[in-house]
Amino acid sequence: MGVIFTLSSLSSLPSAEKIWWDYILKKTAHMVEYGIFYFLMIRALGERTKRNYLIAFLVCVVYAISDEIHQSFTPGRHPKPTDVGYDSLGMVVVYLKSRGLI
Repeated sequence: MGVIFTLSSLSSLPSAEKIWWDYILKKTAHMVEYGIFYFLMIRALGERTKRNYLIAFLVCVVYAISDEIHQSFTPGRHPKPTDVGYDSLGMVVVYLKSRGLI
C-alpha cells in the first residue's frame, strides 16, 4: 500500500516516447501492482476460503478507489475510473491463477 501511495503522490511518472507504448506500460503496471497487493492480502488473511478471497478483493478495490481520489489532489495527476478496472483485472488474474483456473 505504501508503494502504491508513493507512486500516486508523484506529479508525473516516466513516459515512453510512443503514446500507445506508454499506455500499455502504465496499465500493465496497474495490473501488476494490484495483483501483488491482492496476493499479499490473501496471504495475510490466512486460510484460503471464498470468503477471504472476497474480503481481499473488496479491500483492494476500495483502496484502488481511494488511490484514484488521492490522485485528484496530486498536481499533474487525474483520477480515472478505468484505472480501477485495470487494478481489478490484475486481481482477477491472480485469483484465477491461485485457484488453478488458468
